[in-house]
Amino acid sequence: MKLSINIIANLIGRIWAAGIGIVLVPQYIKFMGIEAYGLVGFYGTLIGTMTLLDLGLSTTINRELTKAVVEKKAADEIRSLVFTIEAIYWAIGLAIGIGVVLLAPLIAGHWVNAEHLPVATVTQAVRVMGIVMAFQWPISLYNGGLTGLERQVTDNILMITMTTIRSGGVILLLWLVSPTIEMFFIWQAAISFVYVMSMRFAVWHYLPKSVLRPQFSKGQLKMIWRFAAGMTGISITTFFLMQIDKILLSKILPLSQFAYYILAFTVASGINMVVAPINIAVFPRLTTFVAAKDNGGLVHAYHKACTLVASVVFPVGLVLIFFAQDILLIWTKNPTTVKNIILMVQILVTGSVLNSLMVVPYLLMLAKGETRYPFYQNIVASIILVPMLFWWVHLYGATGGTLVWLVVNTGYVIFSIPLIHKIFMKGQLAAWYFKDTLIPLLPSLITVLIIKMILNRYVSFKLNLISVGFLTSSVLFISMIFLPEGRTWFKRIGSNFLGR
Repeated sequence: MKLSINIIANLIGRIWAAGIGIVLVPQYIKFMGIEAYGLVGFYGTLIGTMTLLDLGLSTTINRELTKAVVEKKAADEIRSLVFTIEAIYWAIGLAIGIGVVLLAPLIAGHWVNAEHLPVATVTQAVRVMGIVMAFQWPISLYNGGLTGLERQVTDNILMITMTTIRSGGVILLLWLVSPTIEMFFIWQAAISFVYVMSMRFAVWHYLPKSVLRPQFSKGQLKMIWRFAAGMTGISITTFFLMQIDKILLSKILPLSQFAYYILAFTVASGINMVVAPINIAVFPRLTTFVAAKDNGGLVHAYHKACTLVASVVFPVGLVLIFFAQDILLIWTKNPTTVKNIILMVQILVTGSVLNSLMVVPYLLMLAKGETRYPFYQNIVASIILVPMLFWWVHLYGATGGTLVWLVVNTGYVIFSIPLIHKIFMKGQLAAWYFKDTLIPLLPSLITVLIIKMILNRYVSFKLNLISVGFLTSSVLFISMIFLPEGRTWFKRIGSNFLGR
């Protein structure tokens, strides 16, 4: 029951947080211009790059707090662990912020290719980005803490509240005060500070109580260093696979063209938006079964999570791919923008669907404390694909970057999945491919193709926001009724509605 509540809370929180940002993007562009929005995309790239300095601590605190609860560790040990990781994380965040502020003139003058924005404006915007990053940085740590403590409802209430204030408030400021990129980031800095302080208070409120003051503990670091070091290696290699394209394109492309690339990624992030809530709730559950040495429960929870992810990601992904033009036109209301990003969106969404299928197997390895295999996997992918990125970006521009994302995730599903199951989930490979993946795929694919064929006969029919929502919900419903859990859930809802 708690897992279901956490998934629902995560689903509402992530959809709201990501959804409000996506919905308001056209308004940001309207007030500030496409080039200024390119700086917003550059900020996302910059903070994505800095995840290299996470040192695996946000995932480590998630896993360690879950284990601590299962193993009934002493309160003072748990609090000292959190205090130790927190001190390191804040030091890193402040160092990042100061570094970006000091390097702002260099970044503005020699990296970002602004065509119309003055260098002074870009410099000031980058300086404020540094302040935002210093406050934004520790939020992921506290997010991991609340997740590990199974306080995901609180986490999502804070996320919804702060994201609404941050995204909606900046629109009012751009409209009523100053439609500038500097105003945009000043507001982000102010709300990020309030957000991180609220998250910190929540984590410490829910930690076990102790009369002893928490201390910085080298002993706690010794206990977690191996897993954290492994996560650092994974983060470094993942960076090359997920961020190097944006860094390269932010240097090569004009800021306006880079903005189109970021817009395409924003749409593709919709896949993660609907899948992340499941994955966030699943990781503590898998860790619990591993800590309790309950292999039967682990196998059952693993397949259930994989099937649920596929049953959600395929309907959403296929609708985005086959109806991309209609959806993008509804969103941007700009045919030129749609023309520039539609192919990139379709490629990125396909890659993101495949990437989502890999997340539960990845979480399984982390729950088992295994970080070497994901690290080696990413090393091999980086050696092959980073040179390919330079080659394809040179040949195809921004579209080349999206093709690399697709190839990376296709390789994972074809080559990594068999190895992961051979090592960590023996005898379960066929069930993953057929029960967990193929069975959820076929109903969604057939439904979307039939709807597409029917609508193609009515050339004058244009989708709107309501019809897209109805279409996605219908495909999702058909996908879910093919699952035993889905049928049980719908029967329960029906019985409750009828008062039985």
